[in-house]
Amino acid sequence: MPAQEKNKRGAGTVSEETKKLKHSFYLTFFWVLLLLAVVSGTTYAWFTLNGRSSVNVTPTGGTVSEGDTVLLISNSESGPFDKSCELRLSGDPESLKPLSTADLTSFYQATAQDHEGIAVRYRDLSAEVDQNVLHGTVYLQCRYAPCDVYFDRNELKLGTDAQALAAMRLGLKITTGSGSMTYLLKLDDMGATAGAEAVRTVPGADTVVSSVNGDGQAVYTADPAQEIAGFFAVDGAEDGSYEAGSKRLCSLGADEVAAVEYWLYLEGCDDHCSNPVQNRSSAFALAFAGVSAEAEKKGGQS
Repeated sequence: MPAQEKNKRGAGTVSEETKKLKHSFYLTFFWVLLLLAVVSGTTYAWFTLNGRSSVNVTPTGGTVSEGDTVLLISNSESGPFDKSCELRLSGDPESLKPLSTADLTSFYQATAQDHEGIAVRYRDLSAEVDQNVLHGTVYLQCRYAPCDVYFDRNELKLGTDAQALAAMRLGLKITTGSGSMTYLLKLDDMGATAGAEAVRTVPGADTVVSSVNGDGQAVYTADPAQEIAGFFAVDGAEDGSYEAGSKRLCSLGADEVAAVEYWLYLEGCDDHCSNPVQNRSSAFALAFAGVSAEAEKKGGQS
């Protein structure tokens, strides 16, 4: 077969596959039921959330933006990559327990509170984190052309309950050929959380635990969590299209694979992580949008 004709056929295959996948989205779905069992007789925080009901894969509609790039997902680094995949958890937690982290590497849990409900002792929970949070890894690939990766607000599912959204965090560690990026994200922008009840359970406001000494006393640091809305793709002019958002999660070259490690957890130091979150239901679905890097250059994002 002449090389020119072979190249034409190859280009046609890429274009056809791109069209098939262009208006597809990639997410996996968990229902998370939040139930309260108070520990140590406290009326405030550091309780146990029992029960994750079903594990269910739900592909849903979505898109990548203009250009010849297609964002695909897999639960294996070697693929296969497709429009959706099943989330495989590192553990199978029977309950979600409040914990605190400043870096998604070290996790701590309160073991004692004073008479006012303020945490005074902690233990290192890092070795047991998979039994206390939803934790796993997915892999993203921008096929055919470079792209920048964002969340799709329309398809990202983290529940709608105000109290749960205010108390939870989504953590991501994204590793590409360029290095690793860590994100701790507040979920208030996923719903109206202004009415969520707040109770102080740590000495200072807007802090998390960064380390614990041999006596179980915590060293607190400023909460590094960012608002998740900054990482949303923007709805494009055409129905079902996307444009660059304020902040990208990562940039990928053509056919490059990114590892996205995720944690959905309750930040125990958050003032909203207290008894009122009991008996709330939530959902967990990851959804990402790929925006053509060339389209972003035209749009002027740095």
